[in-house]
Amino acid sequence: MIGDALLALSAMQGLGSPAKQSSYIRVLIRCMSPPSPLRVRHAALRIISDAREELASYTSDSMPQGVDAQLLDQLSCALVTAAHPSYNQTVHDSGPNTYFHNNRDERYVSLVFALTTNEEWCQRLARDGHLKRCISLVDEVCKRESWFLGSYLPVIFGRIDPSGKDLPFSPAQDMWRLLIGNTWNHYSHRVMEHDYINAMPALVAATRLNFPDSGNGVPREWLTDLIEKVHQVLVGLLVKDSNATPVRNGKPDSLADAALSSVQGLYVDLSRIIELMNTL
Repeated sequence: MIGDALLALSAMQGLGSPAKQSSYIRVLIRCMSPPSPLRVRHAALRIISDAREELASYTSDSMPQGVDAQLLDQLSCALVTAAHPSYNQTVHDSGPNTYFHNNRDERYVSLVFALTTNEEWCQRLARDGHLKRCISLVDEVCKRESWFLGSYLPVIFGRIDPSGKDLPFSPAQDMWRLLIGNTWNHYSHRVMEHDYINAMPALVAATRLNFPDSGNGVPREWLTDLIEKVHQVLVGLLVKDSNATPVRNGKPDSLADAALSSVQGLYVDLSRIIELMNTL
């Protein structure tokens, strides 16, 4: 019965009318609790993921009536439950409760990606275990070459933990090099899109994570390939910048400026590292 109710709710646009959003969110939280059947938990996750842009816009100063920080805290905890498998399932299970499930995890990761544009959500995501869950997905993404899903992860890391203090990655690791390289390749084809431009500084921050100044421990071939991909993105940003008007919706396009500046800085630093390696 609750599953049928979810199907009816999912036909609504976004999270429904402002007057009913708090009760709607509470229903979804209950649906994502461990006693709920998998079908119900994942249906609730899908509904929340589809409303991710709306949720990402909520701040302590701007929320619908009845929605408050405490309710969003509860939602954050419920999302971890819905996205994380039960440990009584083996990692080899191919069902929807397996450790890695592409459709489930793509919905989850795209939701987290959107929420990380909001600093208040970043704090919740770090506190409630979402960063840990995303870290745990890196190995599976690389094994299965799920690069579209994987392209969200470095940006999530760069937004939630730009200092990298809680991130166990470095360019000395094969899987991290795979993820970073394929993410830049993905971005080189989407450089004109607003969400990707907005994400560039965080991707740069993740790329710089534990990067040795001398390039020591990093394969030269990978660095050469990486700088080519970064250059493709940089060229795309420069073309976009040359064709753009100085303002966007009446305001300076600060997102594009931040993206261009961060990618230019990374390109310069990678060039210096490669030049240094060539002299050794």
